[in-house]
Amino acid sequence: MINRLYTVSATLTAVIMAASEREAETRFKSNFGEIKDQPIDAVADEEIRTECDLPDDWTVDCLPYGPRDNALTIGEFLDAPPPPVVRDTKTVDMFAAPVAGEKA
Repeated sequence: MINRLYTVSATLTAVIMAASEREAETRFKSNFGEIKDQPIDAVADEEIRTECDLPDDWTVDCLPYGPRDNALTIGEFLDAPPPPVVRDTKTVDMFAAPVAGEKA
């Protein structure tokens, strides 16, 4: 299976005890990793195919979220060539018209 990049939007609502709105925002941002009992509603928006598809704060130098062993930057994903098309010569593909440059 080939990994691809996707933009995902998520909404998380929490009740934070604080003296002001600003402090509530600060506490939420600093304690986000400790909020585990609230479900997160996440929706995949679109596949990222070019640098132009990246959300505002993301660059090609960022590491995408994913498996912990991933060391590829977003730019390295985007620079990777697409997988080669493997034609099955034992099925109906053998009767299809040849692609330009292929032998008949």
